[in-house]
Amino acid sequence: MKWLGAFLLLVSGYLLSRRMAEPGMRHVELLEEGEYLFRLLESEIRNAKIPLPELFAEISRRTSSCWKDFFSDLSEEMREGGDFTFSDEFERLLTHHLAENLTDEEQYLFLRAGRNLLSDDLVFHKDTSEQLSREIEEHVSVMKKQLDSQRKVYQALCLSMSALIVIFLI
Repeated sequence: MKWLGAFLLLVSGYLLSRRMAEPGMRHVELLEEGEYLFRLLESEIRNAKIPLPELFAEISRRTSSCWKDFFSDLSEEMREGGDFTFSDEFERLLTHHLAENLTDEEQYLFLRAGRNLLSDDLVFHKDTSEQLSREIEEHVSVMKKQLDSQRKVYQALCLSMSALIVIFLI
């Protein structure tokens, strides 16, 4: 019975370490999804010539993360019309929906992409979109390395504490 308890303590330490690393993993997934959605937007704008409100609504239907509400609200605002500039509304909605999930640097990357969505210069638009993708990929790569080392620290700490508890109890 003691050995089963010891095993369960070690397993719970391991699972706790995974749980502690989970927010970082979700953050990286959010960034990767955002980068994918903006590449998809760029491609659809260039090739399909779909009106932006419809395109934003379609992008909103393709995701279930916080990007969904962002693109849905952006679509609604554009359909309603009104007196606003696209870049200001894009920034307001991005801040409203994603400020707690993205750092200032990450918000800035996506704001730059959003400001270029309405550019008539397709070569400029494609270049800036590719540059954004590269910058986000680099940022995600750095975050993944940090997350991996952080996950290892959590794992070592939790397993060590579990092992220490097992030693004291046996």
